[in-house]
Amino acid sequence: MYVRELMTPRVISVRPTDSIRAAREELSRHRIHHLLVLEHKRVVGVVAYRDLIGKPDTLTVAEVMSRDVVTVAPSDTARGAAALLLGRSHGCAAVLEAGVVTGVLTTTDLVRAISGGRRPAAAVPSQDAAL
Repeated sequence: MYVRELMTPRVISVRPTDSIRAAREELSRHRIHHLLVLEHKRVVGVVAYRDLIGKPDTLTVAEVMSRDVVTVAPSDTARGAAALLLGRSHGCAAVLEAGVVTGVLTTTDLVRAISGGRRPAAAVPSQDAAL
């Protein structure tokens, strides 16, 4: 399985100069957890919902983003991409082809692929819950 089969081609992004408020709004509007940070069409960072928790709206994206962005190619294998994401603080990779952003791959995309694309199961109470 290849990254091109799993990635989301529609990239939602923000600029480093955008406010934290703008980033929160984009995350909420699109119901996503990560935003690529682009400057002149180049990936310069990534910001996740959890990076914004408790941060004042007066900060810019550049002040909270991670500059350590995992990048993969559409032709990379899903296994290789998963290995690159393992242990990282952000669960997404920018998909680049000839230096141009063509998509984003998240750990959710990878989990969905190995689970056969199924929706999350309904919560089942554990046996310990009755104790």
